[in-house]
This record gives sequence, structure tokens and C-alpha cells, in this order.
Amino acid sequence: MPIYSSDSDDVPESPKRFFGTHEKPLHAILGGGTGAGLIDRNPPNPRAITIPESTVHWLFAEINKMLLKFYHVSSGKDLKTFFLAITFLWILSGIGNYFSSLNLLYTGFLGLMSLPALYERYGNEVDYIASKGNRDMKKLYKTIDTKFLNKIPRGPVKEKKRF
Repeated sequence: MPIYSSDSDDVPESPKRFFGTHEKPLHAILGGGTGAGLIDRNPPNPRAITIPESTVHWLFAEINKMLLKFYHVSSGKDLKTFFLAITFLWILSGIGNYFSSLNLLYTGFLGLMSLPALYERYGNEVDYIASKGNRDMKKLYKTIDTKFLNKIPRGPVKEKKRF
């Protein structure tokens, strides 16, 4: 693990793993080296596939939950998710101005293929840097909160009218 300088008030934490503890390496899960991986499998016979009725009910219940969540977000009842969605779409449109859709799909596919192998190789360093970045962001938020946000005058809070 690389050694980085730290501030004196930092309490060293053990780095948290992004994907939990690994019982199997990622390439073994994806089928690397065994010959029976995800890529080498034969497609199933379509006539042999049966879906139980409980699975269909579960699927429709999940779709219903997702549509209800979309309704709450779009109607303004979940403002945090609404603003996150707007921000994500704004960033995506900004990226779309500089890249074509085909380039963006290729870059995404390339990232999906290479990032798991890189994380498997350099997982400890990535976890260490991510936990250090998380601590730094918490410290920055605490500084901004004490210097700026707590100095904003707030008036008395009006009670909401209930019908």
C-alpha cells in the first residue's frame, strides 16, 4: 500500500472495500481460466424455459414500485432525487455535446471490460485513496458548514397548515 502524508488530526481508518470481501477473484466469477465462463456457455433451449407465476407477480410488483417512484420524483415529492436526475441529465447532455453516441457507448463498454480487472489488481490502492478522499470531502464539508452555512441568518420557522 502506498504511503501518503496525512494531517495530524486524521485518525487512520482501515480502507473500506468497494465491493466487500472477495471470496473468489473477479476473473473467476466471470469465468476466466476455467473454460466454463459466461462467454463460453451455450444458449438454453427456448422451449425448456418456464417462468413460475410468482416470478411474474414479483416482476410486476417491482415495475409498479419503480413507476410509483418515478411519479413521486416527477411530481416534486422527492426533491433530492429530482434534482439528482436533473443534474445527471444536464451532465449527460454536456458530455453528449463533445462525443457522439457511438463513441460514448464504446467508451462505456471499454470501461466495463477493463475496470474490474484493474480494480482486482490495484484494489488495495484504490480503496485506500477512496477512503482518504472520503475523509477529505467530509473535512471540507465540515469546514464549509462552520465557515459559511452556519452564518446564514435564518428566521423563525412557520408551521405548516394542516387541513
